[in-house]
Amino acid sequence: MSLDKTLQQAEEELELWQSKIDNLERRKSDLICSKLDAEEKKKQIAHELCKLNNEHEKLQEEIQRTGQSLKEKLCEKEAEREKLKEQLIELEKELRMNREDCSLLNSKFKIKATLPEKNIKFTKLEESVPTAQEGEDFSKIKCCYVVSPEVSLALQNGQALITFENEQVASKILRIAKHHINLDPGKLDVKTHPVKLGTARKFEVHIDISRKTVKVSQIPEFLPEEQMRDKLEISFSKPSLGGGEVEHINYDRFSGTAVVTFVEKGIAQRVAEKKKFTITLSKETSCSVNVESVQDYSLEKFQTFNGICKRTVMISDIKDDLEEEELQDKLEIHFQKPSNHGGEVENIKYVPKNQYLTAYFEEDVKTT
Repeated sequence: MSLDKTLQQAEEELELWQSKIDNLERRKSDLICSKLDAEEKKKQIAHELCKLNNEHEKLQEEIQRTGQSLKEKLCEKEAEREKLKEQLIELEKELRMNREDCSLLNSKFKIKATLPEKNIKFTKLEESVPTAQEGEDFSKIKCCYVVSPEVSLALQNGQALITFENEQVASKILRIAKHHINLDPGKLDVKTHPVKLGTARKFEVHIDISRKTVKVSQIPEFLPEEQMRDKLEISFSKPSLGGGEVEHINYDRFSGTAVVTFVEKGIAQRVAEKKKFTITLSKETSCSVNVESVQDYSLEKFQTFNGICKRTVMISDIKDDLEEEELQDKLEIHFQKPSNHGGEVENIKYVPKNQYLTAYFEEDVKTT
């Protein structure tokens, strides 16, 4: 091999190694740059980690403070709950006492009265305004019932009640503690007492009876709600069944009831008198429902009072020495005499031996 060729190969080999060295240098530079970038990222990550650690510590402190606050609030709520529980126990106890008092008052003031059933027919005067020309004030029949008290007094034997026509006479009789009754022969000493009446109650019951509305009940669940409402309207609109033009129907399927309002007044009265009304459901099916008038009740002018009967005097310590009628006549004669401060006797009743009597008092009605 010639020297030139050897030098040429050496130069080529040198260039190859020089190229490899350059590549390694470039790679080294790249690695140094990557290392610097990695160290920078490491610093950033370390900074972020430190920041996150600080935030974590702050969150931990916040969680501790919040937990402590919640514990304190929970303790307050527990204390408040215990206090409310004690108050609830006291209120329930007070409620039971109030209910017992209310029950006693209800039993004491409860009014039990059986009024006799009466058939009342409302008619129009011939000269009154025709129904079609009446205003809305005539859409209801207004009734007022005054319930007057009937006060009773239990009498025992040896007692008598005398009612005078004038209350001034009774007042004079009561001023004399003891009266001497002439029995001829003998005399009878008796005592006079005022008649103290028990608690009496007087009130008014106002009833408004609608002339346009009736209440329907016992409606079967035979059809859907809308269809049943239509059947009710059609049936109650038929004059042949006693109905008339319907203004409005309020139907409740669940309770099986309805409130029917007619356009004209007076139809409701006619329908309610029937008590039963036939509803046509289909060509082959019909049903009977109950009808009644719509009535509004109110209790007004309720009064409770007690006092002393002004015209009646009680006589006590009467001995049974005479027959009932004779002794009663002696008493009446004595208390009629003006010389004994007496006056005209309206009524007298003596209770003989081994008998008891209940006297009933009515309110004096002043006439002018």
